[in-house]
Amino acid sequence: MRGRREVDLRRCWRPATWLLSSLLVSVLLVSMSVLLRNTTSTPLNRQYQVRLVNGHNRCEGRVEVLHNDTWGTVCDDTWDMVDANVVCRQLDCGLAVAVGTSSQFGQGSGAIMLDNVDCKGGETHLSQCANLGWGVHNCYHYEDVAVICRGDGALRLVGGRDQCQGRVEVYYRGSWGTVCDDDWDQKNAEVVCGQMDCGQAVSAHRNSYFGNGRGEILLDNVNCTGQELQLYRCYSLGWGTNNCGHHEDAGVTCTVEQQKIRVVNGNSSCQGRVEVLYATIWGTVCDDDWGMANAQVVCRQLGCGPAIEAKTLAYYGYGTVPILMDNVECKGDEPDLASCFHLGWGQHNCGHHEDAGVICASSHGDASLRQAFGAMQSMPPITLPSEGAVRLTGGLHRCEGRVEMFSSSEWGTVCDDAWDIPDAQVVCNQLGCGQAMEARPEAFFGPGVGTILLDNLKCNGDEASLRECSHIAWDVHNCDHTEDAGVTCSMS
Repeated sequence: MRGRREVDLRRCWRPATWLLSSLLVSVLLVSMSVLLRNTTSTPLNRQYQVRLVNGHNRCEGRVEVLHNDTWGTVCDDTWDMVDANVVCRQLDCGLAVAVGTSSQFGQGSGAIMLDNVDCKGGETHLSQCANLGWGVHNCYHYEDVAVICRGDGALRLVGGRDQCQGRVEVYYRGSWGTVCDDDWDQKNAEVVCGQMDCGQAVSAHRNSYFGNGRGEILLDNVNCTGQELQLYRCYSLGWGTNNCGHHEDAGVTCTVEQQKIRVVNGNSSCQGRVEVLYATIWGTVCDDDWGMANAQVVCRQLGCGPAIEAKTLAYYGYGTVPILMDNVECKGDEPDLASCFHLGWGQHNCGHHEDAGVICASSHGDASLRQAFGAMQSMPPITLPSEGAVRLTGGLHRCEGRVEMFSSSEWGTVCDDAWDIPDAQVVCNQLGCGQAMEARPEAFFGPGVGTILLDNLKCNGDEASLRECSHIAWDVHNCDHTEDAGVTCSMS
């Protein structure tokens, strides 16, 4: 009896033992499969590669990620500064100073790779952040997200006639400083022009050619080979080490290799729909506020004669490229259209039925054409900005810079006495630029010119414009332009 029970027990154990063995074998096979897949997958630095497209430099632009050897964009759903900082860190571009959309750097094409990205802040790659999964989204390319980063070594050119000429200033640990001209030469200038995407170096200027800077002198005895991609990677004495004064501030003049404006669909090279080049993208100009002062700048930039007429309502047909500029307000003496006030690259509320155009006289004069359009009589009045309008100049984007206000037919600055975040918030609100990130004192974005209009400004933060804030009397101040106020807004 006992032997029979033992046999029965062994018969019961055999199926259980067989099932357990099968499960163990299955687990081992799955584990080996995962290990083999991991050892043959695309390397991390390839799979998770990120780039910024259509910016002025590699540290700003539309965000694109690489997955399965295909580049694609990222949707802006839930996108914020934490996500942007992961991108900037991954690219070794410092900190994020703004987030943007496709209206600023153009829409992408092809796949939308990521949506609802939610980073915690410590990730090393964007793809490590929570998201809906590769290729899963409910977006269109007008929702493509963009980032502007700024890290140590960023450059700007100050005091020249355009963004490709001026005193060299470099960004380090939250402040802008100058470069001493000891050993300053053409190779150094070539690196600056390359970093600024400004073509070839024409001149390496010394002896504070573009005026004395202020603040710290950050680099001295710079000695580039000419092959470096960034100035701070050239040999120097080290950050902040120098034996110089600001009378030795270095500068450069670069030449942009390509004309940045053209006219299309006209009967000559001096008339047609206006198109401008931003980074690598051609785009049209919206006709909001389009007038003769704007047309005059376009005609001069084209190398044509005086402006005869400023055309609106897609007079030369609808464009097919992005709309890059809107609410352009020129005084008429700017060197190029990009130097005029506008809402910012890609910022607009227009359709191509509003594409702007111009008719210019030929460079040799064209009396018959001028007479045909009645320009020999009286020019239309120039449309000026509204009283109390504000703009930001000298920053890296339209929502950052020295604060300037329009009053009594001229632009003037604001003194930094009592300047703080509530004041900055009013400016950001007035410009549609989101939250105030910084209230910048002491001409952080360079000294302005002209009248200092406001001093001791005290805003609550909810005023509709700076004019509504408490301040001492107009044009009354104890300041100079080294105290010009500035702001950095979030753009979102």
